[in-house]
Amino acid sequence: MQIKRQRAIVIIVMLSVIMTIFTTVLTTLSYRKTQADSYVHAGVLNTVGTVRKLNYALSFGKPLDKFYGLDDLLAGIDDLSDQIKGVEVIDSEGNLIESTGEAMAKIRPDGLDSEYRMEKDGIYAFVPFDAGTIILRLDVGVINDLTREYIGFILRLDALILLAVVLAAFVSCMIRSQNGLSVKRLRITSVLILVTAQFALGALSMWHLDESYSDSVAQIARTTALTVKNDLNAVIEKGIPYEELTGLDSYLTNLVEDVPELSNLSLGTGAAASTNQMSEFDLDIEGMADETVSLFCYYDRDLIKSKRINNVIDSLILILITIFISMESAAFWTKHMEMKGRRKKGELYLPGFRLFVFVAGITFTLDVGFFSVLSAKLFNAMALPESMSFLSGMPNTMYSVAVLIGLLACSSLIRRFGMRRILMTGVIMGIIGYLFCAASVNLPMLIAARFVYGFCDGIIINSIRLYASSQADPELHTKILVEYMAATNLGVSCGVVIGGLIADVASYTLVFLIGAALAFVCLFLVLFAGFPEKQENSEKMSFVIALKELKKPQVSLFMIGAVLPVYIATLFVAFTFPLFGNEAGFSNSMVSGCLMLNFIIIAYLTDPISDWVIKRVRPDIAMAVYMALQTASIGIFVLTGSVWAAILALVLTSLWDCFGMVVMDLALDHVEGTSTEKCTLLQMLFGKFGMVIGPVAITAWLGKGAAGATGVIVIFMAAGLIIYGLSLIIYSSKNWQALK
Repeated sequence: MQIKRQRAIVIIVMLSVIMTIFTTVLTTLSYRKTQADSYVHAGVLNTVGTVRKLNYALSFGKPLDKFYGLDDLLAGIDDLSDQIKGVEVIDSEGNLIESTGEAMAKIRPDGLDSEYRMEKDGIYAFVPFDAGTIILRLDVGVINDLTREYIGFILRLDALILLAVVLAAFVSCMIRSQNGLSVKRLRITSVLILVTAQFALGALSMWHLDESYSDSVAQIARTTALTVKNDLNAVIEKGIPYEELTGLDSYLTNLVEDVPELSNLSLGTGAAASTNQMSEFDLDIEGMADETVSLFCYYDRDLIKSKRINNVIDSLILILITIFISMESAAFWTKHMEMKGRRKKGELYLPGFRLFVFVAGITFTLDVGFFSVLSAKLFNAMALPESMSFLSGMPNTMYSVAVLIGLLACSSLIRRFGMRRILMTGVIMGIIGYLFCAASVNLPMLIAARFVYGFCDGIIINSIRLYASSQADPELHTKILVEYMAATNLGVSCGVVIGGLIADVASYTLVFLIGAALAFVCLFLVLFAGFPEKQENSEKMSFVIALKELKKPQVSLFMIGAVLPVYIATLFVAFTFPLFGNEAGFSNSMVSGCLMLNFIIIAYLTDPISDWVIKRVRPDIAMAVYMALQTASIGIFVLTGSVWAAILALVLTSLWDCFGMVVMDLALDHVEGTSTEKCTLLQMLFGKFGMVIGPVAITAWLGKGAAGATGVIVIFMAAGLIIYGLSLIIYSSKNWQALK
């Protein structure tokens, strides 16, 4: 099939425009988040001295509401910067004790906030101290102005990139294409141009972000210098000349402990040129008109380098997302053109199917990177005893219960109502579940909302697997599974990052609302994919019949010793790693980026790794090796509790999953009298049981930290490995075969 040159150019440019808009939105959100983080951090530094004074005074048992002079302390904070519009002090119950500056809305920490909350009238930063919290209202106009400036920069950059795309498309489509372009050539050309354009756009945006971070570090140093100047003048006003001040070194040492970006502070009367290692600020000190007092701020280069690397990683993750989506867009459009006129009525439309699965993968995984953290925060907000920490895992448990119910009901529902209606029902349950999650203000509401949402995945995921298994044509069966696995993992890798970024910039609620909006798109894509209304294979798939397979000891031991612990181990990625990331100070987008790595590895390496293993190792033996490798990889993280061990475990478990989740389906093939289809149904059933009990078991140990709680997974895996390993040894011995 040949595509006219003009049409090919239009297609490439159109795809580039869509992807450029998408990239612009993502990078703008990332830029706004980074600027807000730095801005709030610099603003909070103005409260360092006040917090120290409050904690010192309250340590003698003085009640906060009897603290005289609190209004002067707040006025001192308010005077430090024009960007501070108001200051409040509240007690541990949220009651207002004192305020100064402009009137502030009644914004209080609700257990879901970390450091600040962005509202229309300002950015509310929360600074806790021993008996309450200081609330700063910072001028949100600063961030709005920076964002507008960045948007202007990115739009100019967009125009240059699109101009380059038009030229590249024109040149590539005109060379040796007198009669037009083949679909294959159009696909390759469009992918190359789209990927190059998105990489260039992302790299230049990353450079601008790094420049902005350097400016924010300089602002932190200026804020520190202003704090020192005001503190010194406050003491001098009490009648103590600067020359007689004592304890300055101790004061500066204590101050620098609250400013991570600085490694040292010193005062002097000499002059020195500022460098990338140090900045000098002249202080206007009372009574020192004849001599200049300077503050020398020395930067912690290691910390700054680490944060710059984190910014680069964040940007690279966004670049990868746009590249993946660009590749999927180009592949879909060209395959759609290739199949035009060959699509049969009532037949599954594979390009539409892949598009539906890809978009559904993004839509229904937006909250994966932060949901366990959200559950933990809502549990903490209830102020329940630590012995009840297992309740924070109940949303995940109830979600798994709903998935299990959806699994049990899928087969009969598909036969009765057809694949198309069932998938649309699953999407609708996802919409309702997301809306309920957005409305949840406490843990019980979130548990109920997650139960409703669980029917979405319980129906969609299991329906597609059952639909694939029902195909009489083995080639079509394989195509459906391959498209499903690749598109799902790519969609999930994008969804977790996008959701994490939105949660960082806005709120968890907005993530759920956006998920509900995208789910409406999925409703249309179900129709576009051409799912049949009736199931092709009307043979009844009964779990009651499948359960009879458990009469065989090898099957029972496999389900209990292998399947159950392996599915519990999958919670390391989606449940305990985000909790650990929260403990380690990762942003939601950083956690999501790490999870994205897991899904990318599985998406691209499953075929080659599983093929290599299956050809060389017997499936039942490979299953034991898989479990041993998973136990060791996660165990290293549990023993060390370090960031690098967590990331290493994430990568290694992804590699082992590339063959482990495949050999699991084949591990019982050597057992006489077993049905692969029935054993697969049992795997799905026992796997869901593992997903039900896993979160509760893990969160019961959450008091030991995320690494300690992950130890539950290692215990289950080790016990399962022993059971499964012994069953392999016993059932492979000649003596046991004779006893049979």
